[in-house]
Order: sequence, then structure tokens, then C-alpha cells
Amino acid sequence: MKTTSMKTIQLWLMALVLTIISSTVLTSCSKDDDNLLPPPTPQPVVLTGQAAVEWTKNHLDSLVDVYMADCGNLLDPDMTRDLLKCIGYTRLNVMDYREAGWLIDSVVFIRLMDRAEAANNKTILFTMGMYGCGKTTSLNNNPDLKQLVSEVGVVSEGAYNNVKYFDETVEKIKKRGFAPHLIYVYNDAETGYTNCMERLIHSNRAVTCEAYISVFPQYQGRVEYIEEHHPDMQFYCLDNNHNNGGRRVTTEEAKQWDYTMTEDLQQKIYAIKQSYIDSGKLTPEQIAALH
Repeated sequence: MKTTSMKTIQLWLMALVLTIISSTVLTSCSKDDDNLLPPPTPQPVVLTGQAAVEWTKNHLDSLVDVYMADCGNLLDPDMTRDLLKCIGYTRLNVMDYREAGWLIDSVVFIRLMDRAEAANNKTILFTMGMYGCGKTTSLNNNPDLKQLVSEVGVVSEGAYNNVKYFDETVEKIKKRGFAPHLIYVYNDAETGYTNCMERLIHSNRAVTCEAYISVFPQYQGRVEYIEEHHPDMQFYCLDNNHNNGGRRVTTEEAKQWDYTMTEDLQQKIYAIKQSYIDSGKLTPEQIAALH
């Protein structure tokens, strides 16, 4: 009787232990199953406009350090803006990040001048020309100027359609004792905008027809202006009309460059945009950026 009772108690205790173990295992498995589920994908932080400017101010030193690590002597606003991809910049939304990009540019420019000054190379080369005019191609096709790019202390690449901003920048660098050089490139409007559309396909950099049509005439008389306001500046003119490779010309020849934006020319530029949209070469996002 005692043996039977003892066995009953032992079986009851074993059942109790198994129940506890099973419960623990099931609970553990349930937790493990939860752990096996993929974590929710974090949504990227998107900041635009003034919020992007404030974020850039708070991270400015590290952003500039990243750019300076391998930029050589070049300030390229397209490259500095790429630093803002982590807060939503896609190259298709330049206007949302324009001011934040300028903030980075201003500090990078000073740091590049500091670096050049420390190397006793107080020369700065500016590039100027309408969007899509072919500045890089033209420079590559002129060995002497390509060599100049590598020899100067700082290269500031840009369109510089705002000539007053260019004047202010030149004044600042002269106060620091830097000697300016300028390479100015021309292309006709239809070819230039076609180049912009090709660049959109390959690098996601969009220029709307409205922006192109508005800015193009601002270069009219630019050669005369540079000669009058910056007579001591080393000045090089490259004619890349119809993508002819960037032929070096005299300033007198460059004064013949035509920046007239007629109604007929506007319609041709709109037609170029539409032909690319109809071609199927553009993504929906790229098309949206053109409107």
C-alpha cells in the first residue's frame, strides 16, 4: 500500500514537473517566435527647407570633414549636396536642399582656401556657364586648362548665373590675397538642355524647362561684364556650341555668343523635354521633377 501510494505520488510529481517544463518550453518558443519576426523597417528621416538647414547647422563640422577627406582642391556644389541624402535629398529635389547645400559650400570654400594657403598656393579657378553647357568635357579637351585645374589651390565649380554673387566671392578671395582665374563655357540653348536631359537619365539631376528658360538670358553680355569689372582676372573662354568639344576662343569671339531666348526657342526646349518623356527613358520620379 505504501509502495503503491509512493508510486502514485511520484507519478503525480513527474506529471507536475512535465507540465511546468512544457509550459516553460511553450512560453519560450512563443518568445522565440516573436524574435524570429523581422524588425520593422525604420523609416528614413526626411527634412526639407529650414528643417534641413537646422540639421545641417547641427552637423556642419562632420559633414565638411567627410567632404574634405577626398575632395582634393575642388568645391562642387553637386557633391556637397550629396551629403544630405541621409535626410531625403535625391538630386531630384534640389530646391528643398538648396540653402542647406549653400551652408556646406560656404564652410568648405573657406577650408579649401586655408588648405591652399598652407601649401603656399593662393590661386583660385572659377568655372562659369549655363546648365548643361559641357564645362567638364570642354576642360578635358583643353590640356593646358585641364592642367591648370590640377595646379591651382582651389577650384570652385558652378554656373555662377548670379553675377553679383560671383563679384562678392571674388572680392572676398582677393582680400585674402588669392589670385582668381575664370573659365567660361558656352553652348547653344537646345544642345545645353538636351545635355541636361541626358544628365537627368544618368545622374538624377533635374533642370526644369522654366528654370532653364529663365536663367539662359542672364548670361547675355557676360564677357563684357567680366572684362569691365574684373580686368585683372585671368580669363579663358571655351566655345562648346553644339557640343563641338570646347574650342578655345578669344574674348572678342566670345562676345558673339547669343543668349537670346525667343518664343520659338522656348517651344523647342519644351519639345525636347516632351521627347524624352515620350521616349520611356525617364522614371516616373524623374518626370515628376521636371514639372
